[in-house]
Amino acid sequence: MAGIGEENHKKRKLPEVSEIEIDVSAPEPPSKKALRKLKKKAAEGPSETTTEKQTKETPVDKDNAANAQKRSDYGIWIGNLPFFATKEDVRKFLTTNCSFTDTTITRIHMPKSGDKHGKAQNKGFAYVDFSTQKAAQEAMGLSEQLLTGRRVLIKDAKNFSGRPEKPQGEGQGNSGAASGNPPSKRIFVGNLGFDATKELIEEHFSQCGTIANVHVATFQDSGKCKGYAWVVFEDLAAAEAAVKGYVLVKEDDEEEEESDTESRKKSKKPRQRRVWVNNLLGRRMRMEFAEDATTRYKKRFGKDGESKKNDTSDISEVEPAEHDSTGQQSRQSRPGKARQGKPDYTRYDQETVQKLSGAIVEGQGKKITFD
Repeated sequence: MAGIGEENHKKRKLPEVSEIEIDVSAPEPPSKKALRKLKKKAAEGPSETTTEKQTKETPVDKDNAANAQKRSDYGIWIGNLPFFATKEDVRKFLTTNCSFTDTTITRIHMPKSGDKHGKAQNKGFAYVDFSTQKAAQEAMGLSEQLLTGRRVLIKDAKNFSGRPEKPQGEGQGNSGAASGNPPSKRIFVGNLGFDATKELIEEHFSQCGTIANVHVATFQDSGKCKGYAWVVFEDLAAAEAAVKGYVLVKEDDEEEEESDTESRKKSKKPRQRRVWVNNLLGRRMRMEFAEDATTRYKKRFGKDGESKKNDTSDISEVEPAEHDSTGQQSRQSRPGKARQGKPDYTRYDQETVQKLSGAIVEGQGKKITFD
């Protein structure tokens, strides 16, 4: 009995079965969603294959695809385009108003600026290439014609007349350097945040050099910054560095290899790194050279000032000054801004238009009563 009990307690041996092999490189089986889509497409009907689409392409599309990367020597530039205009609109505009065929147009390049409200938009201009010079000349004759409601400007693609000149100087990379003013110690700083203060601006631009004065335009009610200010430096080099937007700072190489010779150390140039000063409070500032304060004052109130120029024509038309019995010039006839501002009533009828004056009117013995 004991031997039988021991045999019952022994573990059973599982039958030997071959291990399951999984092919990792096999494609993933389609999901239920993908199977439903395939079933729906099969019910609708077979879709067009790529070969069928290629057979349906017109010869014009094939030519355009072949010449997409090739630029012709005969091209035009079309400007003032509507942002929603497409290549087909440009093609239709040229073919309907010119005598050449559609195959003469070898390329239409219209840069895109992005999507707005879900619709693609262009940058307002396009380049069109032709196979012949005659076609390009005929297309340029369509300048100032309406294309989808706008009068387009057409000229030769190689004609760059009218393009603004590039700014000269070290600060060409900065848009603020193209202000047109000569380099000066006074700069204009724009695109400031409303929380910017005079102390913060002075501390920020002190990296460029010593600051003489900072003037911040503020609102009268809140006293906050309007978004722009003027900074005056003591040195011209500091102002130029601020307009460029960065300052070059020397780096001392403390960890130098001992094996370097003395001649190599002498010939080695000091390393420099850029410290950017064109960002403040998370905003990209716009810096440009401002007009000198004295020059601006002379233009407004000096000999050649705007107000003086406006006054010269009026002074010449003023009547000669009248003198009283003492020989001094009377106050009323003296030419001045107050007299120039008064209206001239001599051209009106004296009976219908009463001349205004500040004098006291004497009584005429008539009493006016109101019912």
